[in-house]
Amino acid sequence: MKKLVQGMAIAGIALATQVSAQPAQIVDGAMAADVVTVKAKVNAVDLAKREVTLTGPLGRTVVLTVDERVKNLPQVKAGDELVIKYAEAVSLAVRKGGEAGREKVVTTTPTVTAPAGAKPGAAAARQERLTATIEQLDAKRQVALVQGPGGRYVEVKVKDPAVFKSLAVNDKVDVTFTEAVVIEVVAPAAKK
Repeated sequence: MKKLVQGMAIAGIALATQVSAQPAQIVDGAMAADVVTVKAKVNAVDLAKREVTLTGPLGRTVVLTVDERVKNLPQVKAGDELVIKYAEAVSLAVRKGGEAGREKVVTTTPTVTAPAGAKPGAAAARQERLTATIEQLDAKRQVALVQGPGGRYVEVKVKDPAVFKSLAVNDKVDVTFTEAVVIEVVAPAAKK
């Protein structure tokens, strides 16, 4: 199922780039979340080859090979819709006088799949928590430039002005990035 999730997520990203531009490099602090929903129409299903042909919202067509672990592929029919929801969130917590050094912890949840006999679907999430050091503050844009593990830099936009005012260069902060993908196949809507 992981291959399916990855393949469909890649297809979803390919289809999503037709709909909107890539997100900005700046991520929002204090639990900001963005959800992108992409819908694709199933044009054809080749069960023998385990291939599904999809067309995205702007007409781009892709053919996906579906992993053997997907047991519900026979329930997918031409005309169905593939709905991919991708969510990304970030939170920022300040640790005044926090420990020196930078650390990183990655947590991945197991993929959850649809029950046997249902339309295929899957959900997976990944969360990355890291301790970083504030290197610079931009009061005009309300952005903190932080350096985390491996010397990696990222700009974090802090939405709450009170939180931003409490920050100082060299503060240690805990940053949590969360991304999740939900994929489901739904029957076409009834025409009125």
